Amino acid sequence: MQMRKYMKTFYLIIILLLCFCNSTFSQNVVEKLKTFYENSDFECYEKKIQKDLQKYDSIIVKLLPEQPLGPHYNVRPANIDLSKENKIFVLAITLANTEKYNFEDNIYDYIIIDSLRTFIIICVDKKMNVTGFTDTAEPGSFIDIKDDFYFPKRIRRKQIRNSIKNINKEKPEIILYCAEFMDSFMYIKGNEIYVYNMKKGKAEKFNDAVREAPDIDLIRRSNFIQWPLAKKIEGGGLPIAYRKTGHTPIYETRICPVIR
Repeated sequence: MQMRKYMKTFYLIIILLLCFCNSTFSQNVVEKLKTFYENSDFECYEKKIQKDLQKYDSIIVKLLPEQPLGPHYNVRPANIDLSKENKIFVLAITLANTEKYNFEDNIYDYIIIDSLRTFIIICVDKKMNVTGFTDTAEPGSFIDIKDDFYFPKRIRRKQIRNSIKNINKEKPEIILYCAEFMDSFMYIKGNEIYVYNMKKGKAEKFNDAVREAPDIDLIRRSNFIQWPLAKKIEGGGLPIAYRKTGHTPIYETRICPVIR
C-alpha cells in the first residue's frame, strides 16, 4: 500500500517535469502554471507546510544548546500556526537543465515545479503588508519580517513588507516565487511572467531580467535546490547541501493530489 502511494507520487512528479520542460511556446508554460495553481488543494498544502515547519523547529531547538546559530543556521524557530494567519499561497517555480542556457534562449523553456517546495505561504496583515513567509531560506523554514535578526536594515524590511502590496497593484493572476533566480517574487499577468524588483519597486519581464545577469554562469548554475535541514543533519550535518532541481526523492516530496 505504501509502495503504491510512493509510485503514485513518483508518476505525478514525472508529469510535472513533462509539463514544464522543453515547452516550445511560453504561453503553454504560463497556462500550465495557471492550471496547476487553480487545481491545487491549498488546505492540503497548508497542512504539509505546517508539518515541515514543526519538524524544522524541533531541529533548530535541538541545535541551539550545542551550537549557536551561525551563518549556516541563520534561522530561528517559527512557533507559528498557519491556520490562524491571514495568508496567500505562492507557487514556487524552479529552473532546470540550465547548463547550456544562452541569453537568446527563452527562460520559460527551463521552468519546472520541484516538488520539494511546490508552494510557499506568505503571511500578511489586513493591509497586505508582509509579516513573514515560509520556505525561502530553505524548505521548512519561516522568516519573520518583524524580527530584525533576519533583516537588520530597516529599508530592506520595508521593501519586503511592501512587496505583495505593490505586486497586487499590477493585478496579477498568480504570484510566484523562484529561489534559484535571486530569491525573486514574480507574478503572471496575461501570458507573461514578471520579476518584481524590491529595490526598484517595479517589475520587468522574466526574460529581460535574466538577460541582464552580469554573468551567464549565474543562470547556468541556477538548476540546484537546497536540501531540507533535516536531511542535511541526517547526512552528517553538512552546513550547505544542494542537488539538481527535479530530482527530489519520493520521500521528500511535498505535493498534494490535484483536484479534478
